Amino acid sequence: MVRDRSGGDLVVAVPVSHAEQVIGVVRASSPVATVRNRVFAVWGVLLGVAALGLAVAVLVARRQARHLAAPLEDLARRCQAVTGGDVTTRAAPSSIMEIDQVARTHNEMLHSLSELLRHERDFAANASHQLRTPLTGVQLTLEAGLEQGEGAQLRPVPEEALATTRRLHRTVEEVLRLSGAPGPPRSSALLRPVGQVLRATQQRWYGPFADDGRRLEILTQDVPDDLSVPGGAVTGVLDVLLDNARLHGRGTVRVTVRDLDDALAFDVSDEGRVSSDAARLFDRGHTGSDAGTGIGLALARDLAVSLGGRLSLTRGAPATFTLLLPVHRDPP
Repeated sequence: MVRDRSGGDLVVAVPVSHAEQVIGVVRASSPVATVRNRVFAVWGVLLGVAALGLAVAVLVARRQARHLAAPLEDLARRCQAVTGGDVTTRAAPSSIMEIDQVARTHNEMLHSLSELLRHERDFAANASHQLRTPLTGVQLTLEAGLEQGEGAQLRPVPEEALATTRRLHRTVEEVLRLSGAPGPPRSSALLRPVGQVLRATQQRWYGPFADDGRRLEILTQDVPDDLSVPGGAVTGVLDVLLDNARLHGRGTVRVTVRDLDDALAFDVSDEGRVSSDAARLFDRGHTGSDAGTGIGLALARDLAVSLGGRLSLTRGAPATFTLLLPVHRDPP
């Protein structure tokens, strides 16, 4: 086979042989320009296909990048909002499993952070609410002792101040326990005979009610005097309910303890009435009058729940609050 160029043509000659002799030649020719144009046309088609494929790949890559970047940008905005102090924001789910896992972890972290901040706020509010009255009592007791003069018998004054300080210490321990994980008391050292708790409560609140010209009655209905209850928490709930009755109630205040076999019911009632919304009565910050902070009843409810019990308004008129407290009796 022979290839050559003749004038403007591209010539190919192929010899034809028979019996080992060349008997002819097949000659084919084509213009060089035609061949060149065909080659350029094929190259152009290939370049066009390559350019189209590249354009499609760029468009698909940009769309996929936007699809991947959108949830990440949203997550970045949520993190910026948290940095600004908004812990209520939550990352939205996407269709990408790995990014969804990050978003879920982010939301769980924010939930834990919100709960931690809520416990911190509640602790500060509970502490300020519960420590105000004992601190005022210490101050008044010490002031009364100073007014008695140097020659008087001052021993009852520091004794009363010491008792108030001890009660203040127990209050701090209860508020600290409440600010942590909820649950029943972990130590039997927190348990005190119910009779002792009631006598201490009557001794502590008899004076303030008497100063207001009102009576305080504490009654028990077949309740064993030595039955043990979580003293600090029960005292905290009773203090809140009695303080609430003194500030917002009227007439005689009665504390009645009923034995329900597997539970004790502490009823605190007065001769007033509850006119505010009972459904929101225990909401933190809600108060049915201009007086008060709306913390006391919320704190009392949290204390009751921490003991596995329940605090509720059982009657609106006369106003009656009931603390249901489960008890565990020793087998005979």
